[in-house]
Formats: sequence, C-alpha cells, structure tokens
Amino acid sequence: MHRLLVRRPDTIIPLFAGYFLLEFLVRLAMPHGMRYDESQQALFSQWLTLGYDSQPPLYNWVQALAVSAFGLSLATISIVKNIVLFLVFLSYYKLAKLVLSDKVLAAIATLSLFTIPQLFWEAQRDLTHTVAQLLTINLFLYGAIRTLKTPSTGSYVFTGIALGLGMLSKYNFALLAIAAIVAVMVHPQGRSRIFNWRFLLTLVIALLIFLPHGLWLIHNLDIASGRTLGIMEEGAPQSAFAKLVQGPLEFVKLVVVICAPTLVVYLLVFGKSLFKKLGHSNEWTRFFGILFAAIAVLVLILIVAIGMTALRDRWLLPFLFLLPIYLCLKIEAAGIKAADFGKRFFYIPLAMMLIIPALLLIRVTFPTLFGSYDHYNTPYPAFVSQALTLEGKTPGLVLTDNWLQAGNLHLQLPHVPAMSLFFGNLKTNFQWSGDKPILVVWRPGKNADGVPAALTNWLQETLGSQYREPDVKLANVQYIHGKPGDMATFGYFWIYPK
Repeated sequence: MHRLLVRRPDTIIPLFAGYFLLEFLVRLAMPHGMRYDESQQALFSQWLTLGYDSQPPLYNWVQALAVSAFGLSLATISIVKNIVLFLVFLSYYKLAKLVLSDKVLAAIATLSLFTIPQLFWEAQRDLTHTVAQLLTINLFLYGAIRTLKTPSTGSYVFTGIALGLGMLSKYNFALLAIAAIVAVMVHPQGRSRIFNWRFLLTLVIALLIFLPHGLWLIHNLDIASGRTLGIMEEGAPQSAFAKLVQGPLEFVKLVVVICAPTLVVYLLVFGKSLFKKLGHSNEWTRFFGILFAAIAVLVLILIVAIGMTALRDRWLLPFLFLLPIYLCLKIEAAGIKAADFGKRFFYIPLAMMLIIPALLLIRVTFPTLFGSYDHYNTPYPAFVSQALTLEGKTPGLVLTDNWLQAGNLHLQLPHVPAMSLFFGNLKTNFQWSGDKPILVVWRPGKNADGVPAALTNWLQETLGSQYREPDVKLANVQYIHGKPGDMATFGYFWIYPK
C-alpha cells in the first residue's frame, strides 16, 4: 500500500472512505452506551431550533435532520460523525493539493493527521462541534486560497458559504477568519482580492447564513457564553498577576502537547536535516506562517482580556491541525523530494489506521485492564429493560438532571420525549397519565443517596398539586463486559397523577 500511495497519491481517498466505514462498523460493535457528545446529539435531535446551548447549532442541525429522516439509533449518531470526519480528511487533502505542487506531499500532509491524538482519537470518540469546525476551516481556506489564485464570482460565493457555516460550527471560528484576512492582506494579490466588489458578496452571504442563529444569540447570550466562560476560569488563582501569567503559559503548553507528536514523527522520518532546511519559504509558507502568527496573537489577546486560565486542547486543535500542511510546504520549498521519504512515512499512518479501531474495541471489551469502566460500558439498555419490566409501563417523559443520562436513555426509548434539567431552555411536550407516567432517573454519587434537588424542584413547580412524594428505587446493574459484582447504580422513580 505504501508504494501505491507514492505512485498514486489519490488512493488515499478510497483509503479514507474504507477507514471511516470500518470505524462506523467498530462503533456499532461496541456497547451502545454513549459518551458526552454522542449523548448530547441524541438528546438534541428532538429539536430543530435556532440555538441549543453554548455551541452554535450546525452539527446539531445535521444530526437532527439525519434522525428525522432515519430515526434515532446508534447508527444514525455514528454515521453522521464518520461522514463528517471523512469529509474533513478529504477536504484537507484538497486544500493541501491546492498549495502543494507534489501530490505525494499532499498525501503525507493529510495522513499526518493520524499523528495528532486529539484528532485521530478524541475526535473519533467524543468531538462533534469541533469536527464540524475542522471541515468548515478546510472549506473556508480552500475558498480563500482559490480566490487568491484564480478569482471568480463562484470562488467568492463559495468562500462566503464556508465562512457562514464556519460561524455556525464554533464561535472561535471568528479568530481564524480574522487571521485569514490578515494573511490575505499580506499576500501579493490579497488587497486586490479584498478590495473587489465581490468580497462584499462573500460577507453578505456569510451574514445571511449566520443571521438566524445570530438573532437567537443576541437574546440568549447567557446560555451561549455562561458555561464556557465558567470552564475558562476553573482553578483560577486569586492574584491578578498569576492570572495574567497562567493563561498564556497554559496556551503554550497545549500548543506543545498538540504539535509535539507530529514534529517527532517528521524528525524520525525526514531526519535532522529537515529542520535545518526549514528556513526556505514561498508565498504559501508565508501565508500559513502569518495565519498561525495572527491566530496566536488573537488567542493571547483573548486570554488576557477575559482572564482565561483554563484551556482545553479541543479549543486549540482547529488552529493547529494545519501544521502538517505548513511543514510539507517547507519541505517542498527546501527542494526535498517527497518520494524519497514517502514510503517510510506511510508506514506510520497505515499502522495507526489498524491500531486505532483495535484499541477502541479493546478499551470497551476489557475495561478492567485500564482500571475503570468507560461510559460505553454503562448498562443503559439493561437498566431501561429492568425498570420498564418491573413497572409494566412505558413512560410519557424521561426526566434527568444530567444530559449524559438523558441522551443515553432517549437512545433506548427513542419514541419517548426526554429532558435534562442541565438544558433548562430545551423543553418538550409530553403525555402524562396513568398509562404514561413520568420516569425520573439519575446516577447517585458516592456520597449522595437522595433525589437531586433540581429534579424535586422542577417536579413541584411543574406538576403543582398533582405532585406526590416519590417511591425512590435503586437499581444495581452489572457493567457491560464488567467483572461479576461490578455494578452501575441508577436512582429512579415513577410519577403518576393523583
């Protein structure tokens, strides 16, 4: 295969299609417990609305449309993720070919995504909005660079569509868009492209695409920003000077963490001589170099301005996953022949494409080897079957205090409305009768035996005089692939009208 990739680099397209088909089948073979982002998509698929929570709605809309067309199942959750991931890799390859003359280098750059753990591992397990953002970044930069090289009305329209969708993927897309304008302005043809009437067309199209959600955002700033800002301030020191230092240091640390594996692989494959030749440049190395520099300045300004002290690698991944294209541009500018190193390099991503699915299966099949049970192993199917069998009823509403449980329970009962009080703004109509009682579920903590106060308060406020003290039950259900005696505990009760 590695020799074929050197002779025919476009072979990576069917290779990626086969890989993400394999990942889809692997996910279906895994237990049907879902992690946080999958569970959120299952829960949110009940609504098609202008806004949901602290993330823009692009991925939610795509998922909700898939569920409305094919029904809610693990297959509809997983197929959307794997199609989007395939499009990320495909569009990355198209972008790489746009700026690189050597197709082998474009293939190397794209396959280098398998050297970024946050992409080849975390994106497969748990990321949704970030994955959509990666795709829109590729499309936006492709449109911008195509406009720089061969401007046309179509390229301006394409760039506007990608810009609008990007702003609907994640809000920090705005940082990349601003940085891209800086990089375009510095490009020799950049100013003539921006001071062209068709650039106004780009902006108008982007604005029209974002406008419906933008209006929702204006009226729901607390929902859109509150939780994210809270995460950013976690563990913040009391001293103003310490805050000023901690945020930038955390930024630098995460940049190193994300970039280090790729740089190490390139060092092993291309040798130390590569880094001695990285001083060579051309118009596209300068474009991406300015893009990275502008993003870094903007992120640091944001960190200092809002006192951000806690960052997550997923927030920086969309800005750093372009590193392989930049490195390959440097390799090409230095005159290094990719074919001389391609065969050796291709062994690494091809091996990863076998190792990653195997590790996913091993992680959930033998969880005790890792010292803990993953969310995949939580026995939601067995719990739902047990609770409904004992009661002899199907609920009219499933109510939880946490979206992880809400999404997982909704997956098991796709025709029953589900609500999580964590997202109090997302409400649904439901039937409530003697034949359709409310099923209230939560996961008791180690030191918490009672009903969470949020659930009790909501029931009292919503049901009023119809509320009665619940008959609380605890269900201990063995973990999927767990050792005998290793139990997951669920707290639950049923609420009937008086």
